[in-house]
Amino acid sequence: MFVEIALNIPADKLFTYEVPDNLVAEIEIGKRVYVPFGRRKQTGFITATVSSCEFTGVRQIAEILDDEPLFSAADLAFYQWAAAYFLYPLGRTLAEIMPAGLGKKDYLRITPLSMNNSAVVNPAAKKLLAVIEQHPQGINLTSLKKICGSRSIAKLLSDLSKAGLISLEEKEKNQLGVRREKTICLAEPEVKDVRLTARQENIVEILRKTGLITINELRKFTDFSDSVLKRLEEKRIIVISRQEKIRRINPAEPLGDNPKGIILNDGQENALNNILACLADRRFAPVLLHGVTGSGKTEVYLKAIAEAIRNGGQALYLVPEIALTPQLISRVQGRFAAGQIAVLHSGIAEAVRYDQWRQIKRGLIKVVIGARSALFASLPDLRLIIVDEEHDSSYKQDERLCYNARDLAVLRAKQTGATVILGSATPGIISYFNAQKKKYRYLHLPQRVGEKPLPAIEIVDMKTLKEENGKVPLLSCSLLSGIGTAIAQKEQVLLFLNKRGFDTFLVCGNCGYQFKCPNCDVSLKHHAATGVIKCHYCDYTIKALPLCPSCRSSRIFSYGAGTQKLEAEIKRLFPAARVRRMDSDTTSGKGAQEKILRELWQREIDILVGTQMITKGHDFPFITLVGVVAADTVLNMPDFRAAERAFQQLTQVAGRGGRGDSPGRVIIQTFNPQHYALKHVQKNDYQSFYEEEISYRKELKYPPSGRIINLRLSATNKDKLLAQSEKLGKTARKLAARQGNVVEIIGPAQAPLAKIKGRWRRQMLLKSESINALHQLARELIASMEKGPVKLTVDVDAENFM
Repeated sequence: MFVEIALNIPADKLFTYEVPDNLVAEIEIGKRVYVPFGRRKQTGFITATVSSCEFTGVRQIAEILDDEPLFSAADLAFYQWAAAYFLYPLGRTLAEIMPAGLGKKDYLRITPLSMNNSAVVNPAAKKLLAVIEQHPQGINLTSLKKICGSRSIAKLLSDLSKAGLISLEEKEKNQLGVRREKTICLAEPEVKDVRLTARQENIVEILRKTGLITINELRKFTDFSDSVLKRLEEKRIIVISRQEKIRRINPAEPLGDNPKGIILNDGQENALNNILACLADRRFAPVLLHGVTGSGKTEVYLKAIAEAIRNGGQALYLVPEIALTPQLISRVQGRFAAGQIAVLHSGIAEAVRYDQWRQIKRGLIKVVIGARSALFASLPDLRLIIVDEEHDSSYKQDERLCYNARDLAVLRAKQTGATVILGSATPGIISYFNAQKKKYRYLHLPQRVGEKPLPAIEIVDMKTLKEENGKVPLLSCSLLSGIGTAIAQKEQVLLFLNKRGFDTFLVCGNCGYQFKCPNCDVSLKHHAATGVIKCHYCDYTIKALPLCPSCRSSRIFSYGAGTQKLEAEIKRLFPAARVRRMDSDTTSGKGAQEKILRELWQREIDILVGTQMITKGHDFPFITLVGVVAADTVLNMPDFRAAERAFQQLTQVAGRGGRGDSPGRVIIQTFNPQHYALKHVQKNDYQSFYEEEISYRKELKYPPSGRIINLRLSATNKDKLLAQSEKLGKTARKLAARQGNVVEIIGPAQAPLAKIKGRWRRQMLLKSESINALHQLARELIASMEKGPVKLTVDVDAENFM
């Protein structure tokens, strides 16, 4: 018997291995295996079984790592489609989407030995030995290569080993495994004709009441020594065994109102009935649920989930960011049994994710909540997929496997015959286009729950405002007045600024020196709260300098404003107000985000300053004023989707206001008040915005009128990158000409962010109305790339062009 194995390597190919006779009975698609590969062993995934092989000398599987498969054949078909569409090797795809920490692999441990003065080695080996000797306890090969900056050190290591200067030891890194604990129960319900001590009698009585129990739980009832259990086991009165212990996240503390028995309004009832009809039909049904902010989409989702579970199915509930999960989890826990709910996202411990994944695969979990990667969970009875805030760019991954979870959710529903709901107050242009073309069923919720009005939106032209020193103020009089009124009325305020830090950049007023990151082509941001200047791309950090490093002048000027500066200004202007900031700097600690949201719910915060994480999905009834401090940060992005993203982001943040009994008010500050996106935001007119935006897209053949693949190249050497990118561009044009030029080649050109984390960046866009032509050309270009220092990332249906 032979198997096809997918390995986590760059090559997009499968490898054939023979199965030893003693392992044949354990072989199943979806299990991990440990196989020899080159001089070491690697973890791979079984993707197929075959009865014969044309090759001779085929190597054998060394070990099967799982008792049960991690995914089914149907799941594999989904993973294979995703890997093929997004042009990423299957082995790497599987390694990325499975819970982290599953890989078992060999590694080489290198340890320096006592100096052999008579040994003769070349200068390069001596230099390498000096590095190794800095690690007397040993160092692994991967770390040594990083320190040396070279991958070709195998010959030098061999020479040093032969000279007796180092030892080379093969070791195994253990993978994440099943956790087990000792359990105890009575061998028979009744214990007769056996003499027991008082302590033994006590344990038997407890077990008679509890049934199977862990030994740790038994110790909570009574004290005993191990010898007491040993005697009971010898008398065959108890059975001690080791059983799997499922690791779980702690239940979420209640956050916000979780009312039961909510009566839906007519719009919600109509939407739900349509969705229930789709579920009853048990066939693929894509639905776009377009509901204004506060229209009660979540309640429709929860009732649809309940119906899917009632009929024996499972439901998958996707949210764009971890930031949205605390309030949602609290609400879901209020409706469904805790044991039926699993949460999957990168913020959860690896061991917990591993156990949750296997419980989902077993069909024991009915509701899976998570960010984009949760889409790949193995759900055997999937009936319903919900993609909440489906427009959000966070559903698109921009590295490695560059997939879009929203689009893959539709594909997965098609493969499994499930209903998929794409929900948003501001649908993506492509989703709305598909609804207009009748590819998706369109459901609309135009009114807020309780007929509450949408907030009134005021746009302030910042060009007309100047302070005494001639500068434009950070906050307009209109926004300051609104904040003062809201605070006086004991209401809450949300201030949105999508830039963290204190200042956006620093410059020397004497010589013009700009404080830039040495690893990235971006300005360092001043973080006054911690006294540092920092890069927001690679986290390069240095202490804030009082003098210019170039001319030693003390005339260091700061420009722009981030959330820290806004927070400081608000505290200065409103000293009695309770002000908090919510951005990635303040929410990096465990539980920090939930703490801020809980304080906001309990009205312990008057003014919350934050980045885009405050704009999405949160429902707090006492927020009556929303201030957008700088709308132009989104409008001025070098991206054809800039207007769409601005409309979505501003409409979403505006929707956080006026959800309670008091009406909401939104003030948007901008230097471009005539922009069409802002005009439609002010009127809350999605349809008019769509019609204007889609006309531009059609004219320029941008999605949905065309498709785009972005080929991103990067290298530490700028000249080698330039040469390789120009060569790739010439190859692309030749290949496109052979196809009849149905693919337009744009570039290659320097990326807007020219350098990130020490790597220079260039990109080339492939644009066409035919995805097949794009795929064919991209595959040929990937094959033409030479191995070397230039890294190529292929982004199909690209959304990020920075």
